Amino acid sequence: MNYKVGFIGFGGMISGYHYVTISRDDIPFEATAVFDIDPEARANAESKGLRVFDNPEDFFAYGGYDLVVVGTANNYHAEMACRAMEAGFNVMTEKPAARCAEEVERMIAVSKKTGKLFTVHQNRRWDPDFLKIRQAISDGMIGKPWMIESRIHSKNGNGDMYGWRGMKDHGGGMLLDWGVHMLDQLLYMTAEPVKTVSATVRPLWSEEVDDYAKVILTFESGLTAQMEVSTYNPIPLPRWIVYGDRGALMMNEIGDPTVKVRRISADRSDTEKAKAFEDWKVVLRDQSRHRIEGFEELETDRTPGGTWHNLYRNLYGVLSGTEELNVKPEQVLACMKVIDAAFLSSREGITVRL
Repeated sequence: MNYKVGFIGFGGMISGYHYVTISRDDIPFEATAVFDIDPEARANAESKGLRVFDNPEDFFAYGGYDLVVVGTANNYHAEMACRAMEAGFNVMTEKPAARCAEEVERMIAVSKKTGKLFTVHQNRRWDPDFLKIRQAISDGMIGKPWMIESRIHSKNGNGDMYGWRGMKDHGGGMLLDWGVHMLDQLLYMTAEPVKTVSATVRPLWSEEVDDYAKVILTFESGLTAQMEVSTYNPIPLPRWIVYGDRGALMMNEIGDPTVKVRRISADRSDTEKAKAFEDWKVVLRDQSRHRIEGFEELETDRTPGGTWHNLYRNLYGVLSGTEELNVKPEQVLACMKVIDAAFLSSREGITVRL
C-alpha cells in the first residue's frame, strides 16, 4: 500500500528531493497534488502528472492525503502546517519547523487538538558521518566525552544564501538553515537537557541575515558542545572533533570515509587521568605511564541506517502503526528553544540559561 502525499510548495527541496525520493520503487509513498503560488512551480508539478492548485482551500478540498509535506519559505511553515492539520491531514514540514519556539508550540497544540501527526524533515539524523561518530561515542571508544565540536565550513560565500534564505522576513540565515540540522544532531546524540547557551550569530557578507553562527552548549552532565557554521571559510576545520577522557575522534568532512581515533591506551587511576588531561605535555613526555596511541583510521560505510530515505521509511511505519516516530515534536521544540536562546545570547551578549 502506498500512502498519498500532497505538497505545499514545490520549490527546489520539494521537487528536487522529496518528490524524487517518494517516487522510488522502495519508498511506499505516492505524490498526488501540489499547492504553490508560483506559476513556474505549478507548471513543473503539472509536467510530472500531479494535480496543481494556486490556493490552499482547493488543495485541502481535493484531499485524500495521508501526509502533507510543507516546503514553503520558513515564515509560512507554522501557518500552513496548522491549516493542514486542522483540515484533517498529517503533516511533515521541512526544517526548520518554524522561525521560533512560540510557533512550534502552536503547531504542537494543533497536533494534539486534531490528533494529527506533526513532524519535521530532520533527515541529517541519518548522515553517515553523524551515525559513525555517534556509534563510536556509544561504544565507549574514547571513554566519556567532555567536548563535541561540530562544524560546517563552506567556501561559497553568499552562494549559500540564495533566494528567500537571504531574507530576514522569510526566516532566512544559516542558523535556521544548516544550524538547525547541526543542533538537532547534537541534541539527538547527547539526549540530555541543555543547561546554558552562548552564541555569536552575525552577518559577514550577507546584507540581511546571519551567514556565520557559533553556538556553545553546556549540558547538565558537564558535557560541552560547540556548533559552528560559516558560508565563507577558505580554511575549513574538521567536520567533527570529539574529546573524551580516553582519547579523541575526528572526521574531516561530510562523507569522509574514515573516523580518525587517537586513544590513551594505558590504564590509570582517575587521579592520574585528571593529571594527564590537565597538562598534555605531561602525557606526551611520560610515554611509559601516559602513552597516547597514534591515529587509527576506521572505515565507514553507508549502512542501512545511513540513508536519508529511512526518514520516509520511518514515517511509513508510523502511519502503519508498526514504528515509533523518530523526529518527535518535543525534540523539535527543544531544538528551537536552543536556537531562540542563541539569537538572544548573540543579540544581548549574554549566556542564556534554559
